[in-house]
Amino acid sequence: MPADIFTISELNSLIKDVVSSGFPSSLWICGEIQNLDRYKSKAHLFFDLVEKGTDAREVKAKLGVTIWAGVRPRIEALLKKAENAFELKDGIEVKFSGKVDFYPPYGTLRFVIDTIDPIYTLGKIAQDRQKLIAELTQAGVLDRNKTKMISPLPLRIGLISAFDSAAYNDFIHELKRGGYAFQVAFVNAVMQGKNCEASVCQALEMLERRDDLDVIVLSRGGGSIAELSAFDSRKIALGISTSRYPVITGIGHEINTSIADLAAHTFVKTPTAAAQFLVEKINTAIDILDRKHTEMSASATEFVAAKQTALRNKALALQERTRDLFQAHKDTHVRLAQRLTQLPLRFCLETKNVLLLHNDSLKRALGLRLKIAATRINSADKLVSMASPARVLKRGFSITRLASGKLIRASQDIRPGDEIFTEVHDGQITSIVK
Repeated sequence: MPADIFTISELNSLIKDVVSSGFPSSLWICGEIQNLDRYKSKAHLFFDLVEKGTDAREVKAKLGVTIWAGVRPRIEALLKKAENAFELKDGIEVKFSGKVDFYPPYGTLRFVIDTIDPIYTLGKIAQDRQKLIAELTQAGVLDRNKTKMISPLPLRIGLISAFDSAAYNDFIHELKRGGYAFQVAFVNAVMQGKNCEASVCQALEMLERRDDLDVIVLSRGGGSIAELSAFDSRKIALGISTSRYPVITGIGHEINTSIADLAAHTFVKTPTAAAQFLVEKINTAIDILDRKHTEMSASATEFVAAKQTALRNKALALQERTRDLFQAHKDTHVRLAQRLTQLPLRFCLETKNVLLLHNDSLKRALGLRLKIAATRINSADKLVSMASPARVLKRGFSITRLASGKLIRASQDIRPGDEIFTEVHDGQITSIVK
């Protein structure tokens, strides 16, 4: 072939030589893992490392990465020995050591990993977690659910957990030990892994649609930092924050506190502790009721005794006042009886004199009023006579009506062919309208 023409295999071989000579030894790279979950069940791991821009959704650069099956156990052992064990998954930033490799048959450039720096990744996870906590704190997300009031008798519980798990059984067992009539509305959820976030958020939404709960409990039975990292979730924190019910978490962190714990109304370490918290809440309410009952009984006894004494004193006072009142009425009755024997005759004489005195005045006043009334009647009669329709008709006016008797006041009140009646002072004229 001519010197300036290459076959694909020749060109790829040259590229491999250039890459091998350009990157002769191992080097460290940092990036965020993507597309790893689909290969987790394979012996070899193939995924991408990406570099993000200022916008978390912007990918500035991407590089394919390979972990061969022989290297994978060594890397997993390093992750388990770390201070806070974790596992590789999408979305975390890592620091790998390896070589740049070009595979001529497929013409692909990949980075082949030989080891990992766990300290770097743990530091980035902690850094991202603190950044998220700061954002949620500033937005008020971590305090919102704490403003909800927990019922003094939280007997109606919405439980989010994995069915028949140790967390589920421990929580239910502890509630039964409490001896109260708890009602548990259980929603099964995935409590670890990539599906945990969506499953827990969906469970919260299901319980939000209910109107018969006092509290929601989010319960899991502990695990490694990697297993529990799903609860350092913005979406779960927002779901807890916006819940209309107070949320209690018992996720099983013995050392660290998750972001879900920080967003909850109350967090405890274990599912058992969550159940004990609710039982103790009811115990406290019952103790308060018992104390109130004792206080009210004592207060009622004192109140009744005081009222009995006051009532007895009032009865004695009433008896004395009644006796005095009867005596006073008796004296008054005697005086009135004496006056009644004298007053009627005097009253009759005085009344007779008054009537005689006013008799003449009454006659004069009635005569005057009758004259005034007669004058007014005569004046009214003259006015009525002057306003009589007959008098008006004699002056040349007339009144025209329809057959129905309705007055005709304007030309639009009649139509051609109508029969109309015109009244004049000495009779009536019948007309047909043309």
